[in-house]
Amino acid sequence: MSAERPLTLFERGLYLDGTRPVNIVFVAGIRGRLPPERLRHALARVQDKHPLLRCAIVQRDGRPWFRLLPRPAPIPLRVVARTGDDDWRRQSAHERRQRFDGSREPLVRAVWLRGEGAGELLLVCHHCICDGRSIVTLLREILALCDRPDLDIGGYRSLDPAERLLPDAVLGDRGLRRRSRWMAGLFGWLVRIRRPGPELTYGDVYSIHWTLDQPASLRLARRCEREGVTVFNALAAASVLGFRAVRGTKGAGRFMVPVDARRFLPKLADDHLFAMAPTVALSPRVPHPERTSETGFWTLARTLRRDLDRRIGRLGAGVHRNLLGMEHLHALFDRLIAHSRSRRSGRNVTLSWLGRLDLPEDYREFRIEAVHSPSATLQPTPANLLVVLGFAGRLEFALTSDEVSLPRAQAMAIRETSLRLLRAHARLPEDAEARAGHAPASPQADAT
Repeated sequence: MSAERPLTLFERGLYLDGTRPVNIVFVAGIRGRLPPERLRHALARVQDKHPLLRCAIVQRDGRPWFRLLPRPAPIPLRVVARTGDDDWRRQSAHERRQRFDGSREPLVRAVWLRGEGAGELLLVCHHCICDGRSIVTLLREILALCDRPDLDIGGYRSLDPAERLLPDAVLGDRGLRRRSRWMAGLFGWLVRIRRPGPELTYGDVYSIHWTLDQPASLRLARRCEREGVTVFNALAAASVLGFRAVRGTKGAGRFMVPVDARRFLPKLADDHLFAMAPTVALSPRVPHPERTSETGFWTLARTLRRDLDRRIGRLGAGVHRNLLGMEHLHALFDRLIAHSRSRRSGRNVTLSWLGRLDLPEDYREFRIEAVHSPSATLQPTPANLLVVLGFAGRLEFALTSDEVSLPRAQAMAIRETSLRLLRAHARLPEDAEARAGHAPASPQADAT
């Protein structure tokens, strides 16, 4: 059994030196009875299942390692009296900017906003151990154990090196290993000859949440089926047009889509915590947003689908090559980070689709009324991250950025423009309103 392993270059790039917050915050709205002691029991069981939640991060040979602890500190749970419907926004903003001390505490914590018969559970994870799917897994397991404390959720006892997740055919491909080393060497040479510039600064981080209600979400799903696209394709088309309308062709950079790496790593179990999320870049020819017809909108959605399917289909070899090759670049880590921090990164847009969550709504003593899309603090800036998920027949959105990369007023305008185009071209119900969380009025933002 492996009791320690080094962080991969990807994990290390998210952890950095441990002095900056790189957090994902996931919020579930709950009605019913959920005693804190039940939550603590569930957190302990989840911690016992996942090795990465029982680790400390230690320095060894000049780089960070995960080390399994025989008696790890418990996952922290902070219980806060709930005073109103917007408390979760303020608490989310607070938790996004609170860093984890990986040398002495688990890289997950929870907050229970406890009210009279209602509350919100905030799950906060360090991004170096969790992608979007991982944090959904943790929430599902915690809620299931709150409902049935004796439920068997399985467990993993060791820390397998990331390379062991590769298919056997890849591990035995000496040619691929040579190409990976050669490409890593070439990339390393380019990094060495280029001098990084000064570190750039960004503005206050904020997150805007909104919801597309059930009638509108159902109408959109039916229209997408008729047009031969997915809901995400339509949302991506509306988002691309919204960003281009507000920021112009030059103001909006590339559009990136994270992909679940599990499809290329069959040894990685569905419920395994994993941080690596490879991305593909979309390169659509976007019509002028204000002159886009209904036919043009759905043509763009179909174009995005073909582009995305083609790029994902070619991604597997790159994932395998990067997992093998990136590990030869640890000696250049500080220089890689310096280059990253000196390069303006606030123009690109990440469109993340978590799908329709396979999360039960009803439990024996409580009910999940809402699951809000995660917000995240990344380094040097989260700009511009749009996360969308489906739950209880609704679509939930979260746009996270900073005031320098995307002023909040522009973010609000992008939201309104995207929704207007979506309503018009998908012919959504006229009375369907996008709600900010549970509020029927204009959207609200959480600022750090």
